[in-house]
Amino acid sequence: MNLESLSEQWLTQKRAEEAARDARIRTEEAIIDLLGNLPDEGSKTHKADGYKIRTTSRINRRLDEAAWLAIVDDVPEELRPIRYKAEIDTKGLTYLREHEPAVYGLVSRAIEARPGKVGVSITSDD
Repeated sequence: MNLESLSEQWLTQKRAEEAARDARIRTEEAIIDLLGNLPDEGSKTHKADGYKIRTTSRINRRLDEAAWLAIVDDVPEELRPIRYKAEIDTKGLTYLREHEPAVYGLVSRAIEARPGKVGVSITSDD
């Protein structure tokens, strides 16, 4: 196989994958409509002849940090429903690697790094 035939194969499979995903989503929407009266949040199990169907409803929440900082002192510390999580500043880490190797060497001992999956994207010139 050559790169051109593999590219065409990939594009055909990608279109089939998208069509299958769209069909699955339409089926899920029909199931949700048929079940009706689902909780706003949480899961619920439904039974159909020979099938167990589990629905999970979610509410996506995002913190308005400026609003939170304006009221945080009014909320008792033991009742604050907000937690902070350490996360890597990739740009800062790259800066350290390139400009401050001694500090990078120290910091890198606390960071686990593994190669991720290589992404492939193909478009047709047509």
